[in-house]
Amino acid sequence: MNALEFLKHDHDNIRNLFDDAKNYTEMKRLFETLKNALEAHTHVEETAFYPEYEKHERLKDLVQDARIQHGLIKELLHDLEHSDGPEFENSFQTLMAEVQLHFNAEENEIFPQVRSLVDGPDLTELGEELQSDKMEYQLVHGT
Repeated sequence: MNALEFLKHDHDNIRNLFDDAKNYTEMKRLFETLKNALEAHTHVEETAFYPEYEKHERLKDLVQDARIQHGLIKELLHDLEHSDGPEFENSFQTLMAEVQLHFNAEENEIFPQVRSLVDGPDLTELGEELQSDKMEYQLVHGT
């Protein structure tokens, strides 16, 4: 699986978790799983994927925007850990919307640019690195 396929697969898995969170009870039940999935996903993007592409002029701003979105997602995850009731539900909905915007930006803006690079890294090798980094992250963090 190449890097873009791996990240898209991750996106789809996270989207499916959000789709299953239809009400407050399901949101609370799925929160820890979603949090772990998002933390592992953002980690591999920030440590292995983004560094490969932020040095390319036409991707620099897109990657910077994606990093900013990651910061907001992390803040929302932190807030959700310390909230309940309507506040939790509203923050969860905001998280879901922000994650969807982030995934759409990556899939519709960053990924096509990455595909068109002639001097970029080998996507299959990078995909293997992403998979390995994610597994290592999950082992270290017990997720």
